[in-house]
Amino acid sequence: MPSFDLHDYLASRKTLVDNALEARLPAADEVPRLVHEAMRYASLEGGKRLRPILALAVGEIGGVAPDDLLDAACAIEMLHSASLVLDDLPSMDNATTRRDRPCTHVTYGEATAILATMGLVALSFDLVARNADGLGRPDAAGRLVHELSRGMGTGGIVCGQHIDLRLSGQSPSLEQLEYACEHKASALFLAAIRIPAGLTDLSGPEVAALVEYGTHVGMAFQITDDLLDAGESSEDGDKETFATHLGTDGARERVADLIAQATSALNTFSGRAEPLRALAEHVKTRTV
Repeated sequence: MPSFDLHDYLASRKTLVDNALEARLPAADEVPRLVHEAMRYASLEGGKRLRPILALAVGEIGGVAPDDLLDAACAIEMLHSASLVLDDLPSMDNATTRRDRPCTHVTYGEATAILATMGLVALSFDLVARNADGLGRPDAAGRLVHELSRGMGTGGIVCGQHIDLRLSGQSPSLEQLEYACEHKASALFLAAIRIPAGLTDLSGPEVAALVEYGTHVGMAFQITDDLLDAGESSEDGDKETFATHLGTDGARERVADLIAQATSALNTFSGRAEPLRALAEHVKTRTV
């Protein structure tokens, strides 16, 4: 049996998601033009698409083909893009570049950037409901909207960003860093599991195992982000991170432990979860 080729898998799935995003975002020449331009600017260039790719992989484990989950996958990526635009604002992290180009608010101004985030969030809710209808599961729409709200709202990204801002310039405990990460970084990883799972016939224990996987991978992703940023000047320069708190070696050990726990949670799925195992290892060893 040939080994799983993660590079080809990520490339093909990224192309699928990129094309789907292009098709679902409003046209740049459609009124309000600048807002739609900013939505596309924030969403279409440079993203790794790990969260929507994770969503498609979860759907496949539950027997739903990737083409049938693209609305939900795009909704998750649009929510992620919206969170990055907000994260970069002068009143937040005050960043000037994102993905090697000017941030959305630098290019379009703060007001338009904020309106673009609202447009992306609104469209993401429409897309998950549309996906439920398209799969003949209209009764699932409310549950999917709930999960999307859970990921973005005060139980998710909003809470994590608020805590992150409050910890700036302080010396937080490891527990405080983990709490912020669970809400800011892990929230959309969990949405990328719960939303597609809600469109499948996966059992409760199977969903619980996937949620455990996503919790550990989301935390590991944030720690590897901190490791990649270690020693670089950035808008987070005055913040304590997992890398500064644990040290480089300690942070790497923590990532290895989290990925081991994540892959262990997948034992119930046997070969069906090979893409998720490979994605977890990718998070552990990524260099970008």
